[in-house]
Amino acid sequence: MSGAPEVIIREMTAADLDFATALTHQAGWASESLDAFAAFLAHDASGCFIAEAGSEKAGVCIATKYARHGFIGELIVSKHLRLLGIGLLLFQKALDHLLAAGVESICLDGDLNAVSYYEKMGFRKVCRSLRFRGKFKGRKHDHIRALRPEEMDRLCALDREFFDDDRSFFLRWRAEKFPRLCMVAEREGRINGWIMARPGDGVLAVGPWAALEPSDAAPLLEHLASEHGTEYFRLGVLEKNTAAVQLLRSWPGLQEGIHSWFMVRHSSAPASGDPVEARRDGLQRQLGDHPALYAIGSGAKG
Repeated sequence: MSGAPEVIIREMTAADLDFATALTHQAGWASESLDAFAAFLAHDASGCFIAEAGSEKAGVCIATKYARHGFIGELIVSKHLRLLGIGLLLFQKALDHLLAAGVESICLDGDLNAVSYYEKMGFRKVCRSLRFRGKFKGRKHDHIRALRPEEMDRLCALDREFFDDDRSFFLRWRAEKFPRLCMVAEREGRINGWIMARPGDGVLAVGPWAALEPSDAAPLLEHLASEHGTEYFRLGVLEKNTAAVQLLRSWPGLQEGIHSWFMVRHSSAPASGDPVEARRDGLQRQLGDHPALYAIGSGAKG
């Protein structure tokens, strides 16, 4: 009887993009796309990992490193190979990559069945990461318009303030690839909010969605829907942003799906005591924890 195939973890290449995309679609991850993986690869190939079992591609995981923080995502293994421990190997590879980079904290969106494992690895729950999906009719607003290329520097500066790190590579990538899906709210000549989206598997994945004033949040989403009213929308928001949650739960046509947990591991995680109390002083410095950010999707992609 032959033994289990040898498992190796290697860096992703452009030749793996179709595999990674197909794997997420088979799992029902509608917001993922080939373009999303292409952006990860272009941003930092050293943090994009593929697992092989024997001669077969078996799984994928992405470790995104910003200036100060990191994010682990896109962790998935082919269903018929999940008993080989490949997911654990991929996760450890991604974690080691970010720890070696010396980031201040590492975040992830933890599926419910994996939360206990992540907690053993030093991650702590911050809040629920909620999912909304639906199709609805929007309406136009005079102060909402398309994002202009010359506004990217200003938008990225605002996003750094809200997001607490520099993810401008992904924002610029999205604006260049999908200009019709990137819009701003303009008040007295100033950017007062913005919304971006990208195509997924039969959906438009929305994020980032930011509003300096709460009154601009709904108009941004409505205007986007007015331009793309035949599409299904998919949004992810953090439960801590109560304004975003209340707005989406009251929005006709949107349905709330199964949540995950937004989790964080600090470079010096609390060794004992209540984890919620122990991290209270650092809570405001976590990725995406700003009331002006409505839909962040994930720390990696917005």
